[in-house]
Amino acid sequence: MIKLKNHYFVLRHGETNWGHSDICYPFDNKTSVVLSEQGISQIKLVAKSLKKEKIDLIFCSDYLRTKQTAEIVAKALNLKIIADIKLGDTDIGDCSGKPKVRFYDEFSDPIKRFELAPKNGESWNSVKERLSVFLEEIEAKYLGKNILIVGHGDSLWLFDGLIQESTNQELIDIIFKKKEYIKKGELRKIN
Repeated sequence: MIKLKNHYFVLRHGETNWGHSDICYPFDNKTSVVLSEQGISQIKLVAKSLKKEKIDLIFCSDYLRTKQTAEIVAKALNLKIIADIKLGDTDIGDCSGKPKVRFYDEFSDPIKRFELAPKNGESWNSVKERLSVFLEEIEAKYLGKNILIVGHGDSLWLFDGLIQESTNQELIDIIFKKKEYIKKGELRKIN
């Protein structure tokens, strides 16, 4: 495991208004997908539980749903949020707004998603690269801080994998064998 100077917590954004479970998020999902009332309530409960963790800094992706999530927590903890584009969701490019079945047909072998990207999108290795840059920047700038990262399923799963130094196959096993993919509104302490 990487020797870290800080302690990391991850929180996936809360439940959203996106009710199309059979359709990939639309192109404009950075701004059009927002927290639902259930998601707001869900995150308020998480925020209460975070008070005991003495969080020093809150970073979030630049998507509206993660900013809303981070703002609820920040208000409860009397902190400011720092949005960073490097924490964004996996860009699925031309698959945005299309049926998920088409996406999964194109990428039927999930291990190939690390190398292959949808047209005008990014691979999981590309996401890992930008998350690695983020982690290096934070580790160079801070020492001994409790840091909350508010993000998306893929970005948080891959961020945790970076810290644990998981192989791509181990990351796939987390989702498909262990069924431990981070749920909406779920908080985890990484280290």
